Amino acid sequence: MKKYTYIIMTILYALCLSCNGPFDMKLADEPIICLEAYPGLDDMIELSITPAYSKSNSALKPEFKPQIRFTVNGQELPAVLNKDYCISEKYNSESYLVDCKAVPGDKMTIEVSSEGFSPIYAQTSIPERFPERRIAYEELEIGDDKYKMLLVSLEDDVHTDIAYGVSLFSETTQSDSYNQIDTTYFRWTGGFQIRDDYDIAPTSMEGMTFRIRKWDKSLRHTYMEFSGWDDDSFNGKQKTLSIALYYDPFGSSYSEPIYDEDNVLVGFYEAVSRSKLLLYTFSEEFIKYQVAQTLGGENAGFFAGIAPSNFCYTNVENGYGVFAGVWSEQTDWITPEFFENNR
Repeated sequence: MKKYTYIIMTILYALCLSCNGPFDMKLADEPIICLEAYPGLDDMIELSITPAYSKSNSALKPEFKPQIRFTVNGQELPAVLNKDYCISEKYNSESYLVDCKAVPGDKMTIEVSSEGFSPIYAQTSIPERFPERRIAYEELEIGDDKYKMLLVSLEDDVHTDIAYGVSLFSETTQSDSYNQIDTTYFRWTGGFQIRDDYDIAPTSMEGMTFRIRKWDKSLRHTYMEFSGWDDDSFNGKQKTLSIALYYDPFGSSYSEPIYDEDNVLVGFYEAVSRSKLLLYTFSEEFIKYQVAQTLGGENAGFFAGIAPSNFCYTNVENGYGVFAGVWSEQTDWITPEFFENNR
């Protein structure tokens, strides 16, 4: 019965979002500006700005030279072109960086204009900090599978309308002493959800997994993955957010000798990994956009016959995309002692 409950709730939520308001892509003839930005996600605010042109009128394709006005609490801050940004030329996308470490309560606006395009406007606020929490670890066996569970318990503020997010950030450093090569890899994972009936959950509002593109100077581009929970279902109550993993979050180390063709020891290959939890609070615009993207991509409402196949949400006036505030913080590196200190 619980399986059907999750499916029904997903369909109803998709229906509610699809009734959020009229949406017009305006792609019949007029090109539009697309924006994706999450102020507060990092110390630098990345603005991904892309033109979208009509396929029915290929002649109308003005050159895209965006003019950007970005404000924080009414004060204008410069948006600098990210020269390290690299993406396929066919998208004609540009990235700009704003040097701003956002704090809860900051109000931000953005205006982008270019000749031949309708100017766009969006606004958002940085949500409040992640509340006081207790963090625990446990192992769960279901059949032949064993899961590593991370649990974050909190008490939601009855006066807020936000969502929470959890991601496990892992860092792995590989060293080859013979070739003198050191490489560091990063990974963000939201894990997955296990329900009361011990089934891996379908897409739903409860612990939905999202992926967003992240620019990093060393990695150029990668993706952040996290699980998100809208507080609508537990507003003002205690809640435990949990993610399940197949691998151990405590980190590991590995060493292997390197021999030359004469079987002489010449060095070692070593790998060391460690992890920490990233905790987020998301603005209303953020969670609506991510849920719409996820459900729209899977056509949940379309297959149910209650929503169009182009199901979407945006808070960008005269354009498309999202401009949504985020608060993020991180824990210490996870060790067995870590959970003793965070009870």
